[in-house]
Amino acid sequence: GDVVFDCGANLGVFSLLAAYRGAEVFAFEPIPEARVILGQTQALNPDLQERVHVVPYALGAEEKTAEFTVLADTLVGSSMVLPQTGRKVRVPVTTVDAFAEAEGLDAVHFVKADIEGAERQMLAGAADTLRRCTPKVAICTYHLPDDATILAGLLRKADSRYVLRERWKKIYGYVP
Repeated sequence: GDVVFDCGANLGVFSLLAAYRGAEVFAFEPIPEARVILGQTQALNPDLQERVHVVPYALGAEEKTAEFTVLADTLVGSSMVLPQTGRKVRVPVTTVDAFAEAEGLDAVHFVKADIEGAERQMLAGAADTLRRCTPKVAICTYHLPDDATILAGLLRKADSRYVLRERWKKIYGYVP
């Protein structure tokens, strides 16, 4: 029954795992090619399809459009932040706070984010949701050299009660 935000859903592996465990998942994936494969992943698991809502938006600090670079040889690693060479695509960006409000979500229980360097922008746009819902978080810290410090600061700024652990190039956090 938990509400899960899979930020950077890519091919949908985590989204389907969370849905299998009973969560309602909002799978944020802005890259069209990745969403096609995400849909194929869902089709392989028809009993879970109604629990996974594919959202064709990137997440950031404000609502806008952004240019992503899609790497030629892979869908993994497409970014609106990191300098890369590849095909450019414009995608809509929303914030966690705006999305949660638009969907009328009273609770968000878990946020997973692997969004290629945009984790800090996503957290900046999630301050109200983090404060109001205190979701557990698992956020990648390996894209930018100061990710661990900046991301921990943003989480603690939203709610100073967050207990944070850094392992495996990720920050895991919860509020007791």
